[in-house]
Amino acid sequence: MGTMKTGVPLKVSLDGHVEEIDNVSDAADFLQRWPIERRGHVYRSALNACSAAIAAQISQSDAIKVFTGFARVTGILVAPAGPDMMLEARTVQSRMPKQGRQMPK
Repeated sequence: MGTMKTGVPLKVSLDGHVEEIDNVSDAADFLQRWPIERRGHVYRSALNACSAAIAAQISQSDAIKVFTGFARVTGILVAPAGPDMMLEARTVQSRMPKQGRQMPK
């Protein structure tokens, strides 16, 4: 399996252990070890996407996107460290609507 396009492994943490996910095969292996009692719809979507990518039915990039979503939803995604990943308060504030304005629909 090829590595992810960014060249930077996705890091996930389960029970205090950080693991690097370099490709779809790593993601599928990780999902096989996921606790049975925590396997829900999001888990099944990620596993199905990885299986489909391994079978060349979807792109590896799409499967990794689904796995990344799984990692975010389950709270296991480890955010990369560094100043470029930090949001300043003014950046977040500028994205919020001004007082009295309605959000676009």
